[in-house]
Amino acid sequence: MQFNPFELIFFPNFHFKNNAPPKPKFFISLSNINGNIVVVSLPSSQDFVPDSIKVEGCIEYPDRCISCFCFFKDSIICDNTGFKFSKDTFVYANGVDIYSIDKLRNTYPIKNIDYLVKGEISGDLKDKLYHCLKNSFDIKRKIKRIL
Repeated sequence: MQFNPFELIFFPNFHFKNNAPPKPKFFISLSNINGNIVVVSLPSSQDFVPDSIKVEGCIEYPDRCISCFCFFKDSIICDNTGFKFSKDTFVYANGVDIYSIDKLRNTYPIKNIDYLVKGEISGDLKDKLYHCLKNSFDIKRKIKRIL
């Protein structure tokens, strides 16, 4: 498990830090720093963005407490594999967190069973996602410094 930057990873049975019941989860790795990895959770069913302001890409409305990046359903996001989400999927800035690579490797040791690499986020989307999160009003300061 290498966690290359902007790799899209699917965990069929992800164990949360807060001990919530495990469930399937997508992650995009952003950075590998000192044995930790900054990852972005992609909650596919949680759409808190009003349709009137929903766009593909960065959505930033501090007055409405909205800061996220939207991938529209059926848009290819990984050119190398053709992967696309079946629902509009949002990366919320306040959901970016740091995970221990060693802990992830111990919990999910077997590729294609414990986790699947779905592809690498396409070049243009990488830049847009990175800048959206880096400039977000809602991202944790510690993570903003890392990015």
